[in-house]
Amino acid sequence: MLISLWTGCKPTKRTFEMICFWFSGLASEDELMAHLAKLQLQDEASSQRN
Repeated sequence: MLISLWTGCKPTKRTFEMICFWFSGLASEDELMAHLAKLQLQDEASSQRN
């Protein structure tokens, strides 16, 4: 639930994986933010199609 509040959308497996990588130090904050920005763009594109 906290991931949903933080990201603003339903978390995918990849989002959960990226957050785990970030917590363990395997991914940088920039990589995590790039992933979240990509999800937001995909969400906006899908809402425009509908």
